[in-house]
Amino acid sequence: MKKDKLGLRLVLLVISCFLIGLGAKMAGSSTLGADVVVLVWEGLNRTFGVDMGTANIIVSLVFLGITFSINWRYIGFGTVVGMFLQSFFINLFDFSAIAEMDITIKIIAMVVGIALIAIGCAVYALAELGVGPYIAATLALHEKFKTSIPRNKFLIDASCVIIAAIMGQWPTIGPVVSLVISGVIMDQTMVILKKLLPIK
Repeated sequence: MKKDKLGLRLVLLVISCFLIGLGAKMAGSSTLGADVVVLVWEGLNRTFGVDMGTANIIVSLVFLGITFSINWRYIGFGTVVGMFLQSFFINLFDFSAIAEMDITIKIIAMVVGIALIAIGCAVYALAELGVGPYIAATLALHEKFKTSIPRNKFLIDASCVIIAAIMGQWPTIGPVVSLVISGVIMDQTMVILKKLLPIK
């Protein structure tokens, strides 16, 4: 965990969790989806009635369990605190009315939500207070089995889709849109913020 400019890093952590929580709730409420992890949240909500914030904590704990069993060094302050902050912000917002709106509004909400998640992930990475549970599990599996990170990510994503489907929540267009635009948005956000912020 980086300790220089700790105050700024903590502010970035909170901002990132706010953006991720806002984006996840907005995209999820569009009924068009966000990414495969949110798909599992929606499956937990559909099957067990848990809110999205609690679902986030449940899924994050599973990822943390995988990581901890392999190498706990991937788990940082921001890894643990971040999941609770994200859950707080997810439950803070209510966009349920979007589900009843015109498809155009739903698409806009989905795209904006996915973009906010991507921006939030970029800010989260810049804070350098620990990677998120999903990334931590991906890196830990890479270390354990010597398989490539893309392959591990694919296996985790596929597992999320299967688990969500078992709970009756099938993939929608959101994860596809996320796959297409998230990487570009994250990359450009980091390029811009690295120029503006006194963090190297």
